[in-house]
Amino acid sequence: MLTLTPIPAFSDNYIWVLHDQSDALAVDPGDAAPLLAYLDAHRLRLRAVLITHCHADHVGGLPALLQQQPHLRIVGPSTLEIATEPVGNGQTVSA
Repeated sequence: MLTLTPIPAFSDNYIWVLHDQSDALAVDPGDAAPLLAYLDAHRLRLRAVLITHCHADHVGGLPALLQQQPHLRIVGPSTLEIATEPVGNGQTVSA
């Protein structure tokens, strides 16, 4: 079973985490600290990050996440230089 959880970030944003009780996907981790705390508290392994667009409140946590996981899968817009899997309009991504 998959669980989708919103994690509050900043004063007006969320990081979304989709997980199966062991592996997790994070969407738009603008701040790494709340995400890392959630992953640790629930003993989840971050497998991938999905970036919807390149605003700082969506990508700001990537450097800290990459310090912990240098080979983290990052799926995001083709304009995001740090994306390991750049995608554009109409493209799909597989697990």
